[in-house]
Amino acid sequence: MHPTFLPSIHLTVSGICLVAFLIAGSLSASAQDRKKAAPEVIQTKLQEWVKTKQILGEEKAAWEEENATLSQLNEIRNRELEQLKEFTEAARTRAAELDKQLSGFTEERESLKEWRRKLQSLVNGWEEQIQTSSHLFPAPLRNKVEESLLRIEEADPERPLQQRTRDVLLISQAYLDFQNVFTIDSEVRQINGEARSVDVLYLGMSKAWFVDASGRYGGSGAPTPEGWQWTENNKLAATIREAIEVQARRTPPVLVTLPLSQQAK
Repeated sequence: MHPTFLPSIHLTVSGICLVAFLIAGSLSASAQDRKKAAPEVIQTKLQEWVKTKQILGEEKAAWEEENATLSQLNEIRNRELEQLKEFTEAARTRAAELDKQLSGFTEERESLKEWRRKLQSLVNGWEEQIQTSSHLFPAPLRNKVEESLLRIEEADPERPLQQRTRDVLLISQAYLDFQNVFTIDSEVRQINGEARSVDVLYLGMSKAWFVDASGRYGGSGAPTPEGWQWTENNKLAATIREAIEVQARRTPPVLVTLPLSQQAK
């Protein structure tokens, strides 16, 4: 699924409109006015045209650079997903083969034990990583893996390795899926002493923006070692609301610019 807008992409519509305005203004001037136009006026028009071309060039270059960065991130995530799929398929295939030969071959039995020890070591490491980072899971991600996450957080040493592996793979898959899409969620926050519902737009686990129903209160958030840190920026509220409406397909697609860095209120 491809999102219908990209973060930090500058709109070029205003630049195009400005060029059209300058050209139309020049064409609509009467012949008498053109004869009376001073050299200074012509020079001013040329400077405005050159400045407009520069602005359009800068916006196009910035868009191409940001689009290339997002493409690289998507390629990395896709490779990680393929590696996880390959490991899962290899583990399933190997387990099936060893189960068939276990009764008659001591060597294969020992190989299975060694493979199991390696798998257990891998699962232990994955569980530790999940336990240390689960507090950063946003509500929509945590809701998808709540049961598996609770079992891992309980850290029961008697749980079968097969069940532990299944939970780890389920959480890893949900995490990668969350990283590859924009996600909209709703929650209740205290705003000026009043409980209000806000919509939150997550860009994977890297960035998020929120806005209330009125479109006047908003801001952004980013994960930190202590958890998500939220910064109020009401100037972004209208833009964030527009982005959410486009992502939810309640309005026609348009390019929307949202900051990736934390900004002051």
